[in-house]
Amino acid sequence: MRTGEKVLWSGKPVRMPFVLPHSLIMIPFGLVFMAFSISFMMPAFEAPFPFSFFPWLFFLAGFGACFGEPIYLLMAYRNTEYMITDQRVIIQTGAIGLDTRFVEFDKIQETYVDVSFIDKAFGTGTVLVTTAGEYGYVDSHGRAYGLRPSLASLREPYEVQKLLQEAVEKARVTRTR
Repeated sequence: MRTGEKVLWSGKPVRMPFVLPHSLIMIPFGLVFMAFSISFMMPAFEAPFPFSFFPWLFFLAGFGACFGEPIYLLMAYRNTEYMITDQRVIIQTGAIGLDTRFVEFDKIQETYVDVSFIDKAFGTGTVLVTTAGEYGYVDSHGRAYGLRPSLASLREPYEVQKLLQEAVEKARVTRTR
């Protein structure tokens, strides 16, 4: 934290909507893939090594498609924290290491709320921040495929978005004086 910087809001995402995969189509696909590979595992145990190894690769691919994203997000959840100060947005996350992003208010162009199917079921939402010069997109879990920061799976996303928008406007007014 900088000298004189005040925290306006801090929080963590809600666990279940943060951890659940938003691409639910991958779960049945992964289960079918795992079942298909299991049917080939039994005869493959009697085959020479390279042939007995391939069904395991298919099984692991199905397991990864089914459970990989939730396992990654569960690991990232414990490290995920959000903070809005009177000067910037701070987003910290990471499954193994920590990734910390600082978004200065003068870079923020727009804030908005995204409520996915999973978010709607849990009464949560994601506050997305549009910055100058960004590219790519961010999924509902806040993972950046490009540069757009987000505060994912918040209990009261509209209140957080309003607080952030007001803080950005106040910083702009103060800066132009």
